Amino acid sequence: MDIFSLAVGFVVGGFTGAAGTFYGNKFTDQRRRKENTKAEFNQWESLKLKFPTIIEEMIEDVKNPDFAGVRTFFIKCSRTSVNKSEPSFEYHTDIHPELNAAILYMQDLGYIEDITPKNCP
Repeated sequence: MDIFSLAVGFVVGGFTGAAGTFYGNKFTDQRRRKENTKAEFNQWESLKLKFPTIIEEMIEDVKNPDFAGVRTFFIKCSRTSVNKSEPSFEYHTDIHPELNAAILYMQDLGYIEDITPKNCP
């Protein structure tokens, strides 16, 4: 066996191994992304089934072109007011009795985060 054929075999084997690893990782990553996307979709659908009226109201609020860019909201009773200069959404606990549970569940899922100081909902 000559040195040239040995070198060619080594290089071809190295490229074959690298290509196999590359394509194996590529297709594994694609499969994982599909699984994660499906899991996120199922999670969202589950949330919509658990709290349909709240989620529907939130979707309608976000779709309203007058409130484009508004991403803050307050949880309060409809008889109280919020003194805030920038626009925000308000969701009322006396209209949606399950609102607090829905908000806590959405926080656990990572859809929303509490940015209010102290104990303001």
